[in-house]
Amino acid sequence: MSTVIELFRFDPPQLTDADARRIADELYGVGGDTLRLRGERAHNTRFTTADGGQFVLRVASASEPDEAIDFHARALVHLERAAPHLPVARMLPSRNGQLVPAVEIAGRRHRVRLETYLPGVTFHDDQVVSHAGMTAIGELLGGVAAALADFDHPAADGFMPWDIANGRVVDPDLTEALFPDARILVDQARPRLDRALGAMALLPRQIVHNDGHAGNLLRADATSDTVTGLIDFGDLVRTVTVADIAVAGANLAPHQPDPTGALGALTAGYAAGLAPVRPLTDAELDAIPDLVLCRLVLSTLLIEFQIAHAPHIADAVATERPGTLANLARWLDVDPAAATERIREML
Repeated sequence: MSTVIELFRFDPPQLTDADARRIADELYGVGGDTLRLRGERAHNTRFTTADGGQFVLRVASASEPDEAIDFHARALVHLERAAPHLPVARMLPSRNGQLVPAVEIAGRRHRVRLETYLPGVTFHDDQVVSHAGMTAIGELLGGVAAALADFDHPAADGFMPWDIANGRVVDPDLTEALFPDARILVDQARPRLDRALGAMALLPRQIVHNDGHAGNLLRADATSDTVTGLIDFGDLVRTVTVADIAVAGANLAPHQPDPTGALGALTAGYAAGLAPVRPLTDAELDAIPDLVLCRLVLSTLLIEFQIAHAPHIADAVATERPGTLANLARWLDVDPAAATERIREML
């Protein structure tokens, strides 16, 4: 299991508030009120300055490759140039002009980023979202994918734990570590997982956001289901393009009153957002229901892994486990052929 732990790198630096303040001041001249934000592989702090400006300081794990941090930063720079209308964060260079400067903490070198903070309220995992809301989410994710279609970076093919196409969804070490209630569901999913992995080998690929779940989607207030922003580009990777649909679909569709309709609305929106670049292929449409299943299984595997091996987020992640297992059980009852037919009806 040690090899898997090293690959996953769920090991952000343990900083004090004073550490974050010092780094922000020294590198960027930024200060103000602070709020610690959750992070898997980085220590994240929100700063609110005296004049009301808000920024997020991200201090990466020392084990995170330099090129991976540069990849995330360059993607945001690309989006600002290619699609300035998209509601995503903006990168801010350090005082000396570096996009991802480095700091030494306890003898280890860490890369740092400063981004603008997007206002809004995140969606929540068990939220009911209208078809119009799902379509809007899809349009935003598809628009980001369209803007990233001509972006490339040497780190785009690096290992990303949350990539549904990386094979970890059938990793025996991860599966064997599951508690019995989760293993029953994952074993039931296995034939469809194998089919999905075979399909993904032939699907179109590009760099995608790969993390459009409820916690990274913003809305104006808690009464709305209209998306206003997309945050957190830390899971960026080159993978199957429709992974974006799988991520959002797995998190938001299974618990809706009409799960396949919700997935159809999400896909229709994504297709519209991606359309300036290309239409979704028949093979992609056929694969989407099983790719949602892949994401649900991968989430199940990594949630249990994080509870066991990532103490900094274990308690928060543990609260997500019941909902993830419930969504996986619901999606196993969805007929993938019928779901694909419903998606095509809504395009």
